[in-house]
Amino acid sequence: MTQEHLEPALELFLESYRQEHRANPILPRAVLDQPGFIRAALKTSLGNPGVAAFQQERLTGFMLTGDRFTWKGQQAALVHEYSHSAQEGEKPELYRLMYQRLAQEWLAGGIHLHLIGHLAHDKALLDTLYLLGFGGLVCEQVRDLDRNVQHPEIPIREERDPQNLIDLELEHRRYYQQSPIFLARELRREQALAEIASQIEAGDQFHVAYEDGQSCAYMILGESNTGGEGFLLQHSNSAQIKSAYVKPAARSKGVGSALLHHAIEWSRQAGFERLFVEHETANLSGGSFWRKHFEPFVYFSMRYIDSTL
Repeated sequence: MTQEHLEPALELFLESYRQEHRANPILPRAVLDQPGFIRAALKTSLGNPGVAAFQQERLTGFMLTGDRFTWKGQQAALVHEYSHSAQEGEKPELYRLMYQRLAQEWLAGGIHLHLIGHLAHDKALLDTLYLLGFGGLVCEQVRDLDRNVQHPEIPIREERDPQNLIDLELEHRRYYQQSPIFLARELRREQALAEIASQIEAGDQFHVAYEDGQSCAYMILGESNTGGEGFLLQHSNSAQIKSAYVKPAARSKGVGSALLHHAIEWSRQAGFERLFVEHETANLSGGSFWRKHFEPFVYFSMRYIDSTL
């Protein structure tokens, strides 16, 4: 995968995004109309391991390594959702061959944790990744701001004092360490307080729901990040639910629906065009709620390789 393959690779990805956009019209057209930020991201990764597939000198597929980092005690490599594509018709075979070649290079470099982001409605690719040993990790979803959410009347207000948020935040972090999510989170109180303060300083808003005068849930709202999660929503005027948690005793009472309704109203009044959320696929209660109200557009899948190899 070299500089000369950049433009045809970009066109392959844009065709994949075009199909995803038809399946999920809430997605922004900015990726298709102004794909310069995708081109720039691909160009930045060109020095990383990557493969390109050809048929009679025409590019028919590509897969390019993005970030490499340490996670879950393993060396990991990530192929971003925009850093791969293949022509229709031959997609399963092309992906099998490209991953076989790239995984060999990753393993030679001591990388045993493989992650791939991929468009949610590409069933052929989803099936192919499953057969290659990948499983779900994270889902990114969007919704419009036109549909209302049925909800009970529950007091909700913005909270800006980290001391009034910390107990709910720490309980949320402990939740992520439980089965079946098993994700480590920072549990030191002072560190968590500093992180909350940093989010508030950056402009994120903590909206808290109350039951019998006690806080029972929260939702963090803000503008969608310009890097990292929700990458394809860059420059698209999208709001993001950056975190949410409902205490177990308050679940199944409409608290989550009330917070979501509040988030939709907040996003609409702030002039945003859509609402975005990212969640772990193993988050059973949270995932069920988001799938009810949002439409997926990107999944991140993960595969472990035997670390003794």
